[in-house]
Amino acid sequence: MSLRLPSLLGCAALLLLVSTAQAQTIRPGPTFFIGLRGGATAYGGDIDGTGGDDETGWLFDPLGWAVGGELGYQFNRPLAFSLGVLYGTYPSFSDFDLEGEDAIQVQGLFRYMPFPSARLTPYLLLGGSAVFGQGWSTAGQETIGWGPTVGLGLDWLLGRQISLFLEGQTTFVFPDDAADSVDPQNFGDNADFDNLNFYGGGLRFYFRPGGIPVSATVDCATDLSVGESGTFTAFVNDDATEPVDYMWDFGDGSTGSGMTASHAYNAEGTYTVTLTADGPVNTDTETCLVTVTRVPAPPVLANCRVTPSRAGAGQEVTVNATLTGDPSTVTVDFGDGTTASGLPATHTYAEPGNYQVRITATNADGTATCDASVGVGDTFCDEVTELNTVYFDFDASALTADARARLDENLEVLRRCPNICVVVNGYTDDVEEDKLRLSQRRADEVRAYYVANGIDDSRLRARGLGEAPDANNKEDPGPGDRNARRAESIPVDCSRLDTMGGN
Repeated sequence: MSLRLPSLLGCAALLLLVSTAQAQTIRPGPTFFIGLRGGATAYGGDIDGTGGDDETGWLFDPLGWAVGGELGYQFNRPLAFSLGVLYGTYPSFSDFDLEGEDAIQVQGLFRYMPFPSARLTPYLLLGGSAVFGQGWSTAGQETIGWGPTVGLGLDWLLGRQISLFLEGQTTFVFPDDAADSVDPQNFGDNADFDNLNFYGGGLRFYFRPGGIPVSATVDCATDLSVGESGTFTAFVNDDATEPVDYMWDFGDGSTGSGMTASHAYNAEGTYTVTLTADGPVNTDTETCLVTVTRVPAPPVLANCRVTPSRAGAGQEVTVNATLTGDPSTVTVDFGDGTTASGLPATHTYAEPGNYQVRITATNADGTATCDASVGVGDTFCDEVTELNTVYFDFDASALTADARARLDENLEVLRRCPNICVVVNGYTDDVEEDKLRLSQRRADEVRAYYVANGIDDSRLRARGLGEAPDANNKEDPGPGDRNARRAESIPVDCSRLDTMGGN
């Protein structure tokens, strides 16, 4: 009998341990629970002269039985406290000719489970008991026993709210006569306590089920370009206990939250992305690698220009363009053997001519070029806005000496500026007769002088416009108005000449 019960308990524990060693479960807590237990009892009366010659007989022989219950609270997954009652019978009490063999223990016990994540875990009992034994029930004595209770057990979680347990416990009962009503000092008992032992098991029911742990996986954007935004998605098991918080560490010092997050990397490289899924029961992490590469980005040049596009020698021009990208160098070749770095660039040309300007932008990914042109010449012609006007005698169209001198100055301009054409407008005063004919003769006379002095007739137009709009003979003492008897030489761009009329 002394070896059977330990052997059975050991086999059962080994069987449960093998079957559940790899399992992970989440025990209930915090929550209330109730429990029922039953099993065998033994009385530690050996120190009071019981048990015969077997020194361990007080542990198992003779055995009684016990039943009980408990109400407790699971503070957290490993630690609980319960208040319970255990009613047991102890046949050894009959050695003292006692009328009863029973005792009641009211227990307050702490239970600690070192492996709460395992379906099968050992636990440690530690607490105290009040014992109502034969010392209490014997008439005239009414002695209540007190003492510490210690024990060991195995707990097997059958479901989310029920567990099966096997345990052994012993209560040290003080004073010595509380349990069995006697203190047989004549037997040589030097201890002032007895032992009440319990070997059994039972069931516990938790009012609130245990949680389901989080198991996380991730879906990562594993290949990205610098600056490209990638999407990162977290997944957890559908039955995981809520709420679950999601935190992302993107591996470059940046973080995010939520089941789905997006992120862009500013530099190429390989980054470890870590997801942390934090639930009420546990925290799970998952990682993935993201490879970030740089997309080649050569510079782009557009809208290359020189301002102004026509300039005089010694006049400053500005070269510029629209530049896209991140160039390491920008060079401007002005086309006259000189260069500059950066945009915008300024330059002055020493000699007239047509110059081709080239802009070159370069970085590690490539080179871009674009061209613009600039014409450098005599700016005198661009500044010509008027020519000399000549005046005629009353009723005459012949050129005077003064008129010829004025036209000679005009000829110098026309010879220097071949792109300038002339419209000659002839006028009369308000007194002269046959005004249209006279004004036309005056215009033709000026044109003829230009042609006679080397100006191509295709560059000239002559128009007789009749009376001058400002003619006023009252302002001139002579006949008519001298200032109105004139021929004006109007410089125009040769491209506009055909639109001016005349002959």
